[in-house]
Amino acid sequence: MSSQWLARLVVVPTAAVVVAMFAVMWRERSSTRTAFVAVIAGAVLAAWAALTVVLALRGFYMPPDTRSPPPVGIQLAIALAGLALFLAISPSLRSLLTNQKNLIRLNVWRLVGAVFLVLMFAGQMPALWALPSGIGDVIVGLAAFSVANRLDRPGGRRLAIIFNLFGLADLVVAIGLGITTNTGPMQVFHTTPTSELATQFPLALVPTFLVPLAFVLHFVSLWQLFGLTWVREVGVRQAEASR
Repeated sequence: MSSQWLARLVVVPTAAVVVAMFAVMWRERSSTRTAFVAVIAGAVLAAWAALTVVLALRGFYMPPDTRSPPPVGIQLAIALAGLALFLAISPSLRSLLTNQKNLIRLNVWRLVGAVFLVLMFAGQMPALWALPSGIGDVIVGLAAFSVANRLDRPGGRRLAIIFNLFGLADLVVAIGLGITTNTGPMQVFHTTPTSELATQFPLALVPTFLVPLAFVLHFVSLWQLFGLTWVREVGVRQAEASR
């Protein structure tokens, strides 16, 4: 696959995710404060995506040697910690992420996994990584709207839980195989080719931006589906009263 087409197939969905995330949060605003938080969160997401593009273009995510920790793994850990911190300290942000149907629909971007399969057939990515990662992502992407539309029907909540757990498992498998098929201290499988392409622009945007965001969306969705406290009851009543 040419670098130009690969860039389009990854960068465009990345930009669409940023826009869709902002749209979801903006739609759920219930006050001036939550509207402000939605704008700030959207700006942070856009800045994070832009920074990731710049770093990927400069080769920042490529393994420096066979002994250093993978930069992709380091950014993934930092991103997950940062997102968790923002959610923990901001009730307003959490209140913007309560629409289960929209949270599930956002996973449609996982159709990008089809690109992994194309790269495998082109001999640019190892089958050991591309097959489970690509097929799993495509399944999640195809099922997203169907699962969201069935949420209010009998068995819909259980289906949504299964969907989120499957999505999380797919991400864990993709990350694990991505690290163990790439050059570095954690390489276990010496495939030809390696998964080094996932550390270069534009594919590096997937593990460094899209994957941590997907992790958090699954977590946020599951937290609420299991009935755990997400926003204070008072805040929910105020939001409903303002609509």
